[in-house]
Amino acid sequence: MGVKYNIIHVHQGRMVDEEEDLTLMELSRLSRVSPTGLIEMVEEGILEPSGERVREWRFSFSMVERVRRVTRFQHDLEVNLAGAALALHLLEKIVKLEAMLQRRAP
Repeated sequence: MGVKYNIIHVHQGRMVDEEEDLTLMELSRLSRVSPTGLIEMVEEGILEPSGERVREWRFSFSMVERVRRVTRFQHDLEVNLAGAALALHLLEKIVKLEAMLQRRAP
């Protein structure tokens, strides 16, 4: 009979409330994208932070999934940031149009 081992993984961090706005560094940690990469996404119009200066920027929690989606486009489709932004925009437009059609359907 073999010996069975249980492996326990311990992760350290802090709980993030989905209603709470995120700093640039928090968004970077949660999305696994460097702060520089996130700044490029802001410059491309993918992310729209509140706040005037980079140190004051705050992002809604929903931006984590947006950043992850953009990075998947870049990786899977091998497009640059502008191409990923366009793909994201078109997908969001499709979702809105489908919702409009659903509301009109009897």
